[in-house]
Amino acid sequence: MKKVTFIIAAAIIFLLPLTLFCQVLNIVYVDLQRVMVESEKGKEARISLTAEAERLKKNLDARQEELQRIKDAAEKQGPMITPDARAEKDKQYQIKLKDYQRLANDYQAELQQKDGEFTQKILKEIEEVIKSMGEREKYSLILERSQGGILFATPALDITNKVIGLYNEAVKRRPAATKK
Repeated sequence: MKKVTFIIAAAIIFLLPLTLFCQVLNIVYVDLQRVMVESEKGKEARISLTAEAERLKKNLDARQEELQRIKDAAEKQGPMITPDARAEKDKQYQIKLKDYQRLANDYQAELQQKDGEFTQKILKEIEEVIKSMGEREKYSLILERSQGGILFATPALDITNKVIGLYNEAVKRRPAATKK
């Protein structure tokens, strides 16, 4: 009886790793950065951010021109005005310069915040698409190309184009579903 138990235990010990290794692992990877850049929603986000940046830049350019006019006027009037008047003009210029710098920093922070919001929203949607795709296609593991530390992988394992297509379809379907 002990021999039979020993043989069964030995068989399980030797066959279990063999069956685990024989399972087909379906491992693929996706380049999320490329999905963000090439997807329709990613392109829309870039266009929106670029338009916002241009709008803010125009405002900053107008303020910069105003600063330059003040500086030029102070230089032209420099020899003709009193030291007190010159000091007052310099003070006004410095105040406006600080306001300009503060506004430029605020605009930069605003753009970074909007970019972060767009990125987080899009990444969440992409992750949902990848998860459902992984479950549907029975992938064992889906890695992210840059964050996964993949130095080399055969292009046959790259599902980025498939994810872009599925994500674009999901985005197109979503507004239609909310209209009903």
